Amino acid sequence: MKKLTAFLLLLLMAVVAQPGFAQPKPTAKHVILISIDGMRPDFYTDSKWPAYTIQQLAKEGIQARGMRPVLPSVTLPDHITMITGALPMRHGIYHNQPFDAKGWSAGSFSNSSQIKVPTLWDAVKKSGGTCAAINWPVSVGAPVNWYYRSYRTPDSSAPDEFLKEIEENVTGKTPVADRSQTSTDFDSYASDMRAANVAAYLIQKHKPNLITVHFVTTDHVQHEQGKEGDKVYKAVAHADVCVSQLVEAAKKAGIYENTVFIIAGDHGFEDRHTQLAWNSLLIKEGLLENKPDRGNWKACFKDQFLILKDPNDKATLARVRKLIEEQPAPIRKLYRIVERAELDKYGADPNAALAIQTVEGVVCTSRYNHPDLVQSTPGGSHGMLPDRPSLNAGFVAFGPGLRKKMVVPTLGMEDVAPLVAYTLGIDFKVPDGILYPGMIADEYIKGY
Repeated sequence: MKKLTAFLLLLLMAVVAQPGFAQPKPTAKHVILISIDGMRPDFYTDSKWPAYTIQQLAKEGIQARGMRPVLPSVTLPDHITMITGALPMRHGIYHNQPFDAKGWSAGSFSNSSQIKVPTLWDAVKKSGGTCAAINWPVSVGAPVNWYYRSYRTPDSSAPDEFLKEIEENVTGKTPVADRSQTSTDFDSYASDMRAANVAAYLIQKHKPNLITVHFVTTDHVQHEQGKEGDKVYKAVAHADVCVSQLVEAAKKAGIYENTVFIIAGDHGFEDRHTQLAWNSLLIKEGLLENKPDRGNWKACFKDQFLILKDPNDKATLARVRKLIEEQPAPIRKLYRIVERAELDKYGADPNAALAIQTVEGVVCTSRYNHPDLVQSTPGGSHGMLPDRPSLNAGFVAFGPGLRKKMVVPTLGMEDVAPLVAYTLGIDFKVPDGILYPGMIADEYIKGY
């Protein structure tokens, strides 16, 4: 029997590794995909963190020692990889903000039309199911039945019917975002709670087949205080309350037994003390100007990524490389150069000529108005190459069709989408992710 089971596991792995594998019947009718921004694995592996609900789901279901983020290991690229199974090079959300050759104010990645590959939202809609996006990045105009953001922008149009329903039954009037007045100590907590309340309402009244919801406070406070700040403990407790609310909503709706819960971070965190402002050197070198439109520029850093105005400008690339390589030894030991071939391996921004990988505690900044290369920057950070365990995100999955009490050493951000698609029984071909057979309960594997 053990030999037969092993054979079936190998067979299933061979099948699901192919882009067009036969889709089994669904193991669940509903998936609640919860993103907790900056959720680290120790939030559920270490009992010092006040996260009872998440820890219980991890104990009873599947938990990963770490989930590898994409490059850069920041919020938007990771969230889009999570719902597409594609790396940034394919899905087109290369950074948290676009790079605009015409100036520093490059707008934003916000509209789902900016995503270059199909999403889980598309697949659910195609299958005849329903889905919702609550505070999920790059979801404006997404093909969902219910869309909600905790803040309205000053130029938002009149509320649609669903927003009116939410404001009348759940949240009251949605506040208008005013970044100059918001504070992490209140506003992000209130935003997350509104998102949880709306998601709970949707689960009980409309029972979407897929709901994607994003909570942000854990990220904000770690940037401010680092990994062990007192605010981080409060934010983790708050995120756990939000998760608990969705679990209880599923129970009240009578769909708990048919629901898969996936709780995922988008990246880990590192404490930081120093940042490198490479654009300050490019300005001194005459390759960039300290002007809103970058002036007559030839090269510019987007965080740790070097962008050339002319991708074929080998002379400028050589000048920048020489500048990077010939820094004084005390500075040079803080980083290494990442060549294009390595960026390709990670599926990173195809427009970058090279990148900088800093040592832990040091980060790169896009800012151009710093007079010196080396700057102080206390707090927490992420975004570097995802080859350090500290940058791993957390991952927990629990529900019908999934193995119980299982620890996965590691998986990739691109492996979330295939698991969601499998549990819902929808046909969704992902370019970079894989469904791990070992996560599937034995009774489903035996069907192959």
